[in-house]
Amino acid sequence: MGKFERSIKVAFDKLTGEIIKADEIFDKKNDPFKSRTKYHRKELQLSCLECNQELIISDSKYNRLHFKHKSGHEYCILSDGRLSPHEQESFNRILIAKESPRHKELKNKIGNLLEKVDGIDKNSITIDNKFIIRDNEKRKPDVYCRYKDKEIVFEIQLSNLSLGYILSRYEFYKKNNIFLVWILDNFDIHNQGTLERDIKYLTKYENFFKLDETSNSFKLECEYKYSFLTNDNKLLSKWQKRSVSLDEIKFDNQDYQIYFYNFGDIKNQLVSKQKRKEEEIKKAEIKRKQEAKRRDAELKSRRIIEKIKELRKRRAIKFNEISKELFSFDDFDIKVFNSILNLKSKKAPLIKWIDNSEQYDIPFLDLILTTPEIELNVNEKDENGRTAFQAIFENNKIHKFWPIKSLFKANYLFTEKDKDFYLKLENIEKNKKKKKLLLYEICNRLNDRDLVDNVFDFAELLYIIESAKHNKVIAYNRNPDDIVWLANNAIQFHNEYWEYIELSFKNFGLWNKIEQLDSKGSFEKKLKEFYSKMPEQKYDFDRLFIELYPEIYYER
Repeated sequence: MGKFERSIKVAFDKLTGEIIKADEIFDKKNDPFKSRTKYHRKELQLSCLECNQELIISDSKYNRLHFKHKSGHEYCILSDGRLSPHEQESFNRILIAKESPRHKELKNKIGNLLEKVDGIDKNSITIDNKFIIRDNEKRKPDVYCRYKDKEIVFEIQLSNLSLGYILSRYEFYKKNNIFLVWILDNFDIHNQGTLERDIKYLTKYENFFKLDETSNSFKLECEYKYSFLTNDNKLLSKWQKRSVSLDEIKFDNQDYQIYFYNFGDIKNQLVSKQKRKEEEIKKAEIKRKQEAKRRDAELKSRRIIEKIKELRKRRAIKFNEISKELFSFDDFDIKVFNSILNLKSKKAPLIKWIDNSEQYDIPFLDLILTTPEIELNVNEKDENGRTAFQAIFENNKIHKFWPIKSLFKANYLFTEKDKDFYLKLENIEKNKKKKKLLLYEICNRLNDRDLVDNVFDFAELLYIIESAKHNKVIAYNRNPDDIVWLANNAIQFHNEYWEYIELSFKNFGLWNKIEQLDSKGSFEKKLKEFYSKMPEQKYDFDRLFIELYPEIYYER
């Protein structure tokens, strides 16, 4: 506190009912000591406008006259030394305003209207004449009453309040379980000043109250911030106004604040609702995109199916554009495509296609069998127990080579019944039948069906290695024991793959037999000649060799 600062700037003269301002009566122009003389002559009876306790006129060593509480007085916020000069100035303005005609009009209206409210204890109503004293502190509210089981005070404010003043009132009443209602007579909700903001953010409700003077009963005009979600799920707030009776008011028994609209809780509920709606919107958007993607996939799929039908009708020899389009499909497109084809619901559709095929349908069968995007069970049997392999050989209108290769590429599993069926065919020369059967069995052993073409490309080399594996000549129209002929044929006609052949002969134990049976030295002679010239070796057989004979490759 500055040494020349007056903490109490106004006093109430009980003799005249006037408010006396310290800065005016103690001004040097007015001979300040005249007022002190009048006080000591009992011509002034001064009291504090805040606490109603007696005030005296005191001097200081600097001859600075001021109002002061008498020694031993009870607590008063104006004398506790905690207020800044600005807060003291604000307090004094408030105390002066409390004596204004408008202030008196409002508190009397409130008090009189409360008498008509159900639940109000009429005997409890006091208008600016009751001190609430608790723990050596006291406050004199503008209006006090009991409503049902609650104590309520109304504080009327016509001018700006300091935050210190607001807090001092709020904390005192809250501590003593009394509900404080601020009646703000003049404020602009859309151009809020310090007073409105301080009161608004004191609680979470953000409700402003003033007396509804248009009503004949006690009603408060409440302006509150109303939260809502727009159709596009934006959370917005706007100020609403409503005249409410006391029974429409809600009471917060924790913070001892009243409210009509619980802005904080409702906003939190709307935030939760907004999040749920956001999830719903996201799910709806995902569903919309999925449906759009499905429609697009269905259109693409039906277009391709129609194109396949058209190409087949035109007896096209190439379906490359179909394969390229299907290759560009993602997993979802492929799923939709196959759901439209719906081949799984049909009984052995492949066999029916084969049965009804002519030679010009071979490219179509190749497309169906070798396109991985087309889901087709190539191992399914028809009603008569026939396999696709058997159906190909029973159809005399088509060549067998390409559809058989395509069938094995599509992971067809060659069965013993297929073998028996094939061996009974009468229109195939016996030795040729043996060779083809061996190739079919080799294809059946492949894990990597991309190597099917290689099996047929390297057929002669495979006959030699398979003979070595079985330790006898197979797939040739020769004596099974004529292994020297096998060796001479291999080194003479397949010397560019000799490394694979020699490795096979030695690993399968045929090499020593050849040397023992080579009585005329024909193989030895060819071998020496081979090593003297050493033709360049080829290794394009490597993948197929590793796939079929891992026991040789990995045990070297």
